[in-house]
Amino acid sequence: MNILIVSQHFYPDNFRINEIAKMLAEEGHRVTVLTSLPDYETGKVPAGCKGLKNRKFVWNGVNVIRCFSVSRRNGIFFRALNYASFCLTSTGKALNLRGDYDVAVCYQTSPVLMANAARAFAKKGALPFFIYCLDLWPESLKAWNISEKNPLFKVMSKYSKSIYNSADCIGVTSKPFIEYLCKVNGVPENKIVYIPQHSDDMNLKPKMRNKGEPFVFSFGGNIGSVQNVECIIKAASIISGRDDIKIEIYGDGSELQKCKELSEKLHTDKIITFYGRIPKEELWKRYENTDVFLLTLKQQGVIGQTVPAKLQEYMSGNRPIIAAVSGAAEQIIEESGCGICVPADDSEALAKAIADYADNSEKYAVCADRGREYYVNNFTGKSFIDSLTRALNGIIGSSEGNK
Repeated sequence: MNILIVSQHFYPDNFRINEIAKMLAEEGHRVTVLTSLPDYETGKVPAGCKGLKNRKFVWNGVNVIRCFSVSRRNGIFFRALNYASFCLTSTGKALNLRGDYDVAVCYQTSPVLMANAARAFAKKGALPFFIYCLDLWPESLKAWNISEKNPLFKVMSKYSKSIYNSADCIGVTSKPFIEYLCKVNGVPENKIVYIPQHSDDMNLKPKMRNKGEPFVFSFGGNIGSVQNVECIIKAASIISGRDDIKIEIYGDGSELQKCKELSEKLHTDKIITFYGRIPKEELWKRYENTDVFLLTLKQQGVIGQTVPAKLQEYMSGNRPIIAAVSGAAEQIIEESGCGICVPADDSEALAKAIADYADNSEKYAVCADRGREYYVNNFTGKSFIDSLTRALNGIIGSSEGNK
């Protein structure tokens, strides 16, 4: 297949679309990624991409085309300009793109506006159009405290219905997404396919603990409002008197400073350490010292039904998982037997679960193996690419049959 992928974020920004595009190229497909300037992690465009530098290049067999976008910087004003500018410039670039493509794909995070270029390209070339949906719209606006009565919500509701219904197929990362797309956006269920996110394989070695060492509980990833790291901090304040428990938090994000301030306020600095963002290779080395992975997610309607990608990565790591989540992530943890779940936002229950592990770690030993087995059977890169190419071949075949 000759595939055009539209994704606002791509290498060197750290998103799973990087591995997806690379794996597709390794499978022998021709892959072109239409993306923006890389500013997700810092909010600023790096010097190497300014002044029309590096706008077209090849990365691991993937052709990359960068469009102009206003840098994210800080604040909602520049964030809105960033989203709108990429929507406009990528659509313009897509309409002028040449080539014998077979399918247009959007790797759709937020906002859904990024799918516009893929739709325009597909319409221009009478090609099938596929959306891989990681964030639901207009529901995601509620995470920014934009209510359904807000005029922006109403506008984006109409746009979301239009963009989702224009797709020939939508891949979803979480099963509850299917009901939302059908009921709220009017998408026929037969156009939706469940394709869970994949993860690279950590496959950590079993940890050899020395007598008297504290148990290490680790959280890694984006620290935003949805990730609800505050729940971990509040749980830590309940068990802060214990010297046999240490919590390590890796990552950066919009809520990091607030979390640090909350930790200081609740006097959890002796039990929690913030390490910031570090390269993945280094992070995995540090995870070798981890006994348990922590997972938290806010219970925010359908947003709380998201399966965070770190769950798959955790399951690959041969460690139990303790989570304060609900919805689809809770179902996966219970089905796999990889750990224990308490209700989302329940810091007291999370504290009890952490303390129970420290007191009775032997009863959790089987959880690591169960999580690992579930990962191998469901969340490897090969499983993902097989499911994705099957879905793409299906709509390409249908499109050709209708010509």
